[in-house]
Parts: sequence; C-alpha cells; structure tokens
Amino acid sequence: MKKRELVAWWRWFSESECRGYSPLYESISNAICASDELHDRLLARSNHVRQPNMLLAAMHDLVLRGEAPELAAHYNSPASPLAGAGDLFVETALHRWDELVPVLEARRTQTNEVGRVSVLAPALAAVVADEPTTLIDVGTSAGLTLTLPHCRIDYGDRGTLGPADSPVCVDCEILGGDPPIRPAAITRRIGLDRRPLDPNDPADARWLLACTWPDTGRLERTRAALDLAAAHPSELRTGDAVTDLPALLAELEGPIVVTTTWALAYLPDHARAAFVNVLSAGSVGRPLRWVSCEAPGVVDGLPEIDPPDVEGISASVVGSTVFRGGIITERRALGHAHPHGHWIWWHQ
Repeated sequence: MKKRELVAWWRWFSESECRGYSPLYESISNAICASDELHDRLLARSNHVRQPNMLLAAMHDLVLRGEAPELAAHYNSPASPLAGAGDLFVETALHRWDELVPVLEARRTQTNEVGRVSVLAPALAAVVADEPTTLIDVGTSAGLTLTLPHCRIDYGDRGTLGPADSPVCVDCEILGGDPPIRPAAITRRIGLDRRPLDPNDPADARWLLACTWPDTGRLERTRAALDLAAAHPSELRTGDAVTDLPALLAELEGPIVVTTTWALAYLPDHARAAFVNVLSAGSVGRPLRWVSCEAPGVVDGLPEIDPPDVEGISASVVGSTVFRGGIITERRALGHAHPHGHWIWWHQ
C-alpha cells in the first residue's frame, strides 16, 4: 500500500462511515489524513494495522485504561467533539506509539455490535424453517449477537421481541417494508472466531468497548451486553472461517444457518470465495442457509437494490444465500440496514 492509498482510505472512512454519525471520529480521521508522520508509521506495520478502526480502537483502549486523560475529555463530549480533538489524537498517537504498537499488532478489529440483533432477528425469521436449526455465527468475537433471545428489541409500532426486563434494549426503526417480527426456530447457537473474546476477561471486555465508537451512544449498552453474555455463556469455538469451519459443519446434523455480520469484509477476496465453497460443501445432504449483513459488494451474487436515502453511515446489505446439495439454489437481498442496528429497510 502506498501513502496516497492510505490517505484515500482514511478520507473515505471520514466521509462515508463517520460523517453524520460520529463527529469525533470524523474530526480525528481528517487530522490523520494530514499527518505524514503517522502515515509513515502505519505503513511500516502489518497490513491489518492500517485499517482505520484499528488505530481508533487502540487509542480508545488507551483512554479506557485512564492513560490519556486529556484525550478522554474529548471522548466524553456527547454532542460534538471539542475543538482540537483530531490534532490532539495525532499528537498523542505519535507520542505513545511504542505503547500502541503491541496492541495494534496483537489485536484485531472485533466489533460484533449487539445492536445487530435487531437486523438478525427478522432475517433469521425469514429464512429459518419451522424445523429445529443450528446457528453458527462466524466472526463472533465475544458472542454478543448470540444473546439475541435474551435481548429486548423494540421496533416501535411494529412490535417487540425478547424479555421486557432485559438489561440490553435495542431500538430499531423500520424505514420501509414488513420484516417478520417473530422468533426463529434456533435450537443451538455456536460462535466461531479466530480469537474469541471472553466477556469475563477484563482486557478482552475492554478491547470490545474500545472497538465501540465513543460518541454514538453505544458504550453503556455494550457494557450491559458484556454482562449479559457473561450471565448467559455462549458456545464459542476458536477457529478460522475457512480452514476450521468444515470440521464444525461436519459434526452437526440437521439444518444449519450461518451468519456473518460485518465480518466477511475483513477477509481477502480469495478467502471470501473459499468461505462460500466451504458452505457449498457443507450443504451436501442437508439444507444450509447463509444470512449475511455486509457492506455493498462484499457478498457476490446478491441482487442489486438501491439503498434508502438516509443521512449518516452508509447502509449495509442484508442477504440470504441458500445452499442445497453442494450448490447455491437461491440468492436474495432481504433488506438494507444500519450497520449497528439503528434502522432496517425491508425488501422481502
């Protein structure tokens, strides 16, 4: 990667992902675009370190540890970033670089935001038949979305799901269409991740909080979701989406639904193709469905439908791919959604 490509990535991130949603990260991203010294340091590190979310999370981790008090004042400003937030971020990153590098190299972006249960619930209801089905969440992180049955999801006048007294409450606006608001017949939930996060481990829990954008109103809900995941432990497996998923599929009987929620985007193109091949092979002798919630263009073959004209972070595509007998038999674009579950626009 060349410097101009890195700058273009951060510029796109500022304009397409942060603008209208996270003023703090928009300000910081713009300041990073102007820092040649920070560009040089990022380009000297591993490929995954260059992802915008990685540096933002590593610095947020520093703030959460109480080791960047001046920067913390900007992170705790709920309405808009204080003047100079971006410049202070760059200055702090350069000054604390030697402390950031071990975190940047050891960790990966793991943002399995619990708000995504509001998108997964109708998607699963739409594709899972009445027969008992096993769910495998690939890229599960700490398994927060596996707590779906224990979360309260409020779709306004369209209805609610989950226990009324749940500590995790997700509000989701339905912008259009008629998504099915009902539980799916999921009898077993398994999470697969190359490095699952343990919600009971303070460092792991802090990293997941660090991956949560601080000025989007999600931090307290993420803390509650970590407590909920600790109280209702999920079946988490350590493994790769390509090399280890076949063995997991082979040990299971009956229908399977695989979910990826903003995880496939972190795989290179060849690994995405290999992942689809794994799902195809796993459908021999039983139906296998894949519910994908990813950025446009990440999942090949889904029908192209224009997203709703909504200000803020770009819409993601909610897709359904059905495999039978080793081949793909159906592809559907179920809807578009906010990547953190704030709204959904249903097509089916």
